[in-house]
Amino acid sequence: MIRLMLMSVFLGSVGQILMKSGSDRLGSLTLSPDTLWSDLTRIARIPEFGMALLLFGVSSLIWMKVLSKNPLTHAYPLGSMSYVFVMVLSALLLNEALTLNKLLGALVIISGIIIMHR
Repeated sequence: MIRLMLMSVFLGSVGQILMKSGSDRLGSLTLSPDTLWSDLTRIARIPEFGMALLLFGVSSLIWMKVLSKNPLTHAYPLGSMSYVFVMVLSALLLNEALTLNKLLGALVIISGIIIMHR
């Protein structure tokens, strides 16, 4: 079941990377009443947003299965792995900086998950 939990979290993390990539292509976004329709039309034309929504949907379905078989207090801490996945994927795919502080933070998160799952 831990594999399913991590799969759900990983898919959501990839969705976040796609959302960022799409946002970079989108540029300025106001979402004001005057520009809402044109903003939504621009968003719909960027494939990364559609893929991100699909991944979020699949991730949610997997997460529902996980929650149907596990207590929330057991499953939910693994959700924090999304911070670690997004950090690594951002460094690999978006060329974002991977600093010592980020690595130490990831280590703290992973340590906390291990402690909670014992």
